[in-house]
Amino acid sequence: MTLSRTIAIFTETALALAIVYSGYFVFILRDFHVIGENHLLENLQALTLLAVLGVYLWSVFQAHRSDRLLCLFFVWLTVTFFLRELEMDGLNLPDFIVKWGSGSGRNMLLAISLLAMAILAFIRLGFYYDLAKVFLKSESGIMTLKSGALLILGDMCEKAMFANNVFFEEVFELIAYAVLLRASTLLAYKPIHTRQASL
Repeated sequence: MTLSRTIAIFTETALALAIVYSGYFVFILRDFHVIGENHLLENLQALTLLAVLGVYLWSVFQAHRSDRLLCLFFVWLTVTFFLRELEMDGLNLPDFIVKWGSGSGRNMLLAISLLAMAILAFIRLGFYYDLAKVFLKSESGIMTLKSGALLILGDMCEKAMFANNVFFEEVFELIAYAVLLRASTLLAYKPIHTRQASL
């Protein structure tokens, strides 16, 4: 068993235990603090996203990758998810970090970085179009789509009006980020290639 597979099993087991533990508090003890802002499930989501970010950054800095911009896009996406999950106002952070890590400052930075990546992709549109098609058929791409589907389910739970909907929202999001972590490791070890030559 490889080290990455061992780490994946350990992480998935820890997250599963955390979900069971949270379910016990919510459904048995009727204690809802575990699903509150900056509590157990949200903190685990943030930690999982930091792990995802680390793997994608590692991929970006690997030599001789033709899919570096794809990895960079997922760095951007992971940072977006992380900042969305993090409630900076309650963390007693410096004003500068709060200003640019939340609200309009965060949105502006994310928009500028996305625009820069879009321009780079547009310069070699044919190459990145083919790369995207290959990616969506790859193991990493399929895992990423599954993660997206889980996030949509979580969003639906957030908007739905049923008992303990917030618990299911947080659980779906946590599982989604765990699946994204698996997708990131697959992309790290199996770069996406097309027939076109890369720069």
